[in-house]
Amino acid sequence: MKTIMSIYHTIKKFILDLLFPIACLGCGSEDIWFCPDCFKKITFNQNLTCPLCQAKTNGAVCANCQNKTHLNGLLMATNYENLITQTLIHTLKYKFIEDLSLSLGKLLVNFLNEFDKKNNFPILKNPQKIVITAVPLHKKRLLERGFNQAELLAALVAKKFRFDFQPYLLKRKRYTESQTQLTRKGRQQNLRNAFELQKSLDFSNKNVIIIDDVATTLATLNECAKALKQTNCQQVWGLVIARGG
Repeated sequence: MKTIMSIYHTIKKFILDLLFPIACLGCGSEDIWFCPDCFKKITFNQNLTCPLCQAKTNGAVCANCQNKTHLNGLLMATNYENLITQTLIHTLKYKFIEDLSLSLGKLLVNFLNEFDKKNNFPILKNPQKIVITAVPLHKKRLLERGFNQAELLAALVAKKFRFDFQPYLLKRKRYTESQTQLTRKGRQQNLRNAFELQKSLDFSNKNVIIIDDVATTLATLNECAKALKQTNCQQVWGLVIARGG
């Protein structure tokens, strides 16, 4: 099976190299997907709010909204309105350029470092109490794409901060249609009870950070948080590159 997958990825990479010659998505420089100069142009999100009502917080769900979601907070590294950010995420996710996960993972790492300096974020003060996981793909979509972009990002963040990385903590119980064309209500219905724990673990003294590339209505992260709360963890926070419209 591993040999077959290895051949598959080799062929896929060869085809992608033909279809999408390597050039910086920001400025067009050759032989690199995203150059250091363009990376520096991405500004971090400075205005963190309650992800539900936009009241001013450090990204935490405010007291008025706590009964509306299973999430305790959401951290967004940058703004989706930035065209370079949109292009990076879209190219990684839909053109299957796996190497872009390195740049986007570095973006999350740098954001967390800067966020902690400015906000003295208590959760990050105890790395041994943090569990990192990723929004899982259904096995059908994983086979189509060849990788889970959220898992690649989560692995980079966990390695940098030495967090406990649990990539297979959650499982999609069923295949769900793409969220792209659905309304807010449709997204919530589409994902209701779509996730379950693959492992029975007790995180009663820990906080879980679940990573995805983009959050829109929070339907995906909320359903994941609902399943993760079964581990008895203290809090579940989402961490994404950006939030869509």
